[in-house]
Amino acid sequence: MKNKKYYYTTGQFAKLSGINKRTLHYYDEIGLFSPECREENGYRYYTCFQTVQLELIITLRKIGLSIEEILRYQQNPSGDSFAELIAEKKSLIDKSIRELLNTKAFLEQKSNKLSVSMGAEHGKVKLITLPEQRLLLSGPITGAYDDADFAAAGDFSLRLKSIFGLYDNFGSRIAAEEIINGRCHNYDCFFAYGRQDTEVYDAIRPAGDYLRTFCIGGWEKLEEVYGAVRQFAEENQLELSGYAYEEGLNEMSLRGRDDYITMITIGCGKKGRGL
Repeated sequence: MKNKKYYYTTGQFAKLSGINKRTLHYYDEIGLFSPECREENGYRYYTCFQTVQLELIITLRKIGLSIEEILRYQQNPSGDSFAELIAEKKSLIDKSIRELLNTKAFLEQKSNKLSVSMGAEHGKVKLITLPEQRLLLSGPITGAYDDADFAAAGDFSLRLKSIFGLYDNFGSRIAAEEIINGRCHNYDCFFAYGRQDTEVYDAIRPAGDYLRTFCIGGWEKLEEVYGAVRQFAEENQLELSGYAYEEGLNEMSLRGRDDYITMITIGCGKKGRGL
């Protein structure tokens, strides 16, 4: 072998390329990637120029190509076939990235809700200001949670899944007028928040002032909490407006029914200013 100083042993080349010696031996045995030179004593030697070829094989393996697919390509390589192969894998990578980003958004929603739930106080009402928010709405419901309401929930869940894939749980909406008149169970529809990565939405929750409170425990406690909302509004010369939005915060960390936390957000405005 001439100019031995320009060659690398299997161990040296494996270290240079960041892979295992056994992998190099295996690739050689199956004809996927072989050394530049092989001496009579069986020693294998590689050159630095082969690192590019090996790096391509490693990259193709990382993006999901099987060894059989790479071998087939090597049997009949061409610019067109390689471009087609790369285009297909790039499409799969883009799909995987979208799915991972969707999963990340889902986990962030869960994490944010859990964080809010940890500071929740039953029946304590606060005045907050919120930005405009896109909403997706289900078909009408009554709040009886009968077969019709469950059917609406099922249809809405399927719609959200078709739009977003993974999606956080959705909540219930009730008109402020129903709250004012003490009819706290006459729900309007289910709702979910829209996202910035899609233009799909059905309604806008306007920017402005809202009252926020929490119900800790079963739904039978909601009437008590809405009573606290009405009292707070009266004491602060506020009028309820628009809708109340109920959403569960801690479904994934419940120990029992009494730990369930519902966050309630309801529009409001100063009396006499118009709504």
